[in-house]
Amino acid sequence: MNEFRTYFVLGVFTLAFFLAFGRILQVQIFEREQFQKYIENQYYQIQEVLLPRGTIFDRNGKFTAISVPTLSVYVIPKYIKDKENVAKQLSLLLKIPYENLRKVLYERKNYTVIATNVDKSLKPQLEKLRSDLKEWNIGIIDSSMRFYPFGSTAGSTIGCVSKKTGKGLEGMEYALDDYLGGGVAKLRFLKDARGNLVAIENADITKKTYNAVLTIDMNVQYIAEEALMELVQERNPLEAAVLIMNPYTGEILAAATYPNYDPNHYESYKIRRNIIFQNAYEVGSVAKPIILAEAIDEKKVDLNEIIDCQNGAIYVDGVRIKDHKRFGLLTPVQIIQHSSNVGAIKIALRLDPKSVYKKFRDLGFGQKTGIFPGEASGFLREDYRPVNIAYAAIGQNWTATPLQVAVAYSAFANGGYLVKPMILKGLTDDTGNYVKIFQPQVVKKVLSDESVKKIKPILKLVVEDGTAKSGKSDFFTIGGKTGTAQKYDPAIKALSNSKWYTWFAGFFPVEKPLFTVVVFANEPKPKFPGEHIGGGGVSATVLKNLVDRIMFYYKQKPDKVPTSDNSLSSVQR
Repeated sequence: MNEFRTYFVLGVFTLAFFLAFGRILQVQIFEREQFQKYIENQYYQIQEVLLPRGTIFDRNGKFTAISVPTLSVYVIPKYIKDKENVAKQLSLLLKIPYENLRKVLYERKNYTVIATNVDKSLKPQLEKLRSDLKEWNIGIIDSSMRFYPFGSTAGSTIGCVSKKTGKGLEGMEYALDDYLGGGVAKLRFLKDARGNLVAIENADITKKTYNAVLTIDMNVQYIAEEALMELVQERNPLEAAVLIMNPYTGEILAAATYPNYDPNHYESYKIRRNIIFQNAYEVGSVAKPIILAEAIDEKKVDLNEIIDCQNGAIYVDGVRIKDHKRFGLLTPVQIIQHSSNVGAIKIALRLDPKSVYKKFRDLGFGQKTGIFPGEASGFLREDYRPVNIAYAAIGQNWTATPLQVAVAYSAFANGGYLVKPMILKGLTDDTGNYVKIFQPQVVKKVLSDESVKKIKPILKLVVEDGTAKSGKSDFFTIGGKTGTAQKYDPAIKALSNSKWYTWFAGFFPVEKPLFTVVVFANEPKPKFPGEHIGGGGVSATVLKNLVDRIMFYYKQKPDKVPTSDNSLSSVQR
């Protein structure tokens, strides 16, 4: 009997051992992942925090976009002892409605973030609050937020960063994502059995970031935006822009747009496009000097010849094209000075049609520059029929971005060269040393020395005593061309007689240009009933103060003798 008991007990223990061993084997091998997930859910909490991004500077080292250290505040409600008092105290400190906090504390149980982008200076007060209340399940995590010190100034160019993902959404913030870094990091919090925070594990926040230096000069940007707002307030257009560029290097010094937005509050704006880069429009008479340049190169025009402008109308392939005035006999110089459609068309019809389109493409039209996200290429379809050459000559059947127009007119300013535009000057490390510098690029020669030499004085005449004389400066010479293009109206399926694009494109000073300027407006409104809308009366009008302020900011001496003492006092005012 004793022997039977011995074997029985031994058998029970053996069976229990194998059952226990089997269970251990099952847990360790077959159910390991399931138990691991259970433990992680029980003792770990994952939280995403925004990582700091590199800083964006203007060309003079001014902060235009910076990551500001902030705090995130969380609670674990099921372990908060005095929910009423905690809600009250946190409401006062964080400026969050008491009822909102109370609802979180009573309706949630586990880890919950109650505030993000909290001012870093509140950290000592939050820590004291935890200590005084002995509520250790109020937690603080270091984070960051993107801040734009200049607000909406250059907002559509600098762009914005998502407040949820920390990644660039628009503009240069989006274009430079790979260099600026940012984004989110996943922090894994280890808790004890009571839910108290013990440690932070697996925090990957060491991603390499760089700072970016733009070619933008925020002082010039501010001047350009003030000039732009004068135009907007006076004409109430749908869109408008002012672009300032170095004609030799292609560096963009100012890119002012309307509408614009403040990147600090990007979510409040429905439209966040930058029309200088991302929208293309018909250019109107801005195209005429390009046609004249090609005619000079093909030896198809004499600047002293007389061309009959036919009292302001011409038929091409049976299509009647009108002038804005009833011009009679004009020289090619006067055709540009007074912007005759008929005269420009007659010159264009002398040219090789393929050469006309080649000239446009050589100057950068119909193709993206590649410097800005979402950039438009414009529309330039080659159609060699005379009526299409006629419309191309007056900028009425093809489109371009304000940037492309600036690049083309820079060629008139710099001696005939196509330059690649620049908005990014370089990248720096945390010590401020450049790790990459982007050099100006001259693409090729696109205008002959002869055509540049002959056309520059004509463009000066346009401003001094032509269609752009409303923008004439008393101190500095300006050369350029106005442009007015009828908008297509879908309602009538024809060109509108009341909706226009207006342009001015040019450079200053004329002899030794320092800057290229483009001023654009989409559907500017008339000041009075029956007013003729045109580039001279709309876009050119902002030139005077714009040019004077930029040149005086750069401490440049006037290259013209002031016409009166009153001119000086008006500028100083």
